[in-house]
Amino acid sequence: MVWLNAIRLNVSAIEAVVKVDDTVDGIREGLAAGCWTVGVVKTGNYVGASAPQLAVMPQPELKRRMARGYEIMTDCGCHYVIDAVADLLPVIDDIERRLAAGEKP
Repeated sequence: MVWLNAIRLNVSAIEAVVKVDDTVDGIREGLAAGCWTVGVVKTGNYVGASAPQLAVMPQPELKRRMARGYEIMTDCGCHYVIDAVADLLPVIDDIERRLAAGEKP
């Protein structure tokens, strides 16, 4: 899917693509394609709660679920792990900095 989207968007430098996902399979897809990868935890599958559920979830339960999600995402090889897509802009800034320094995923 990453390659199909890159082709459709006429992206020639796959290392400029950022794959954001909340599953191990999605992250593995991005890694295999040669993209930067960002795992989403708090609002993703591994916490598995809607916004209303998150608002009332006991903090110990939320912390436990998030710790497990961060562990899963880190273990699968994500370049970055964030709580929610709303936290993505600083990651994009860092990726741009790294690309400008010659780094690739």
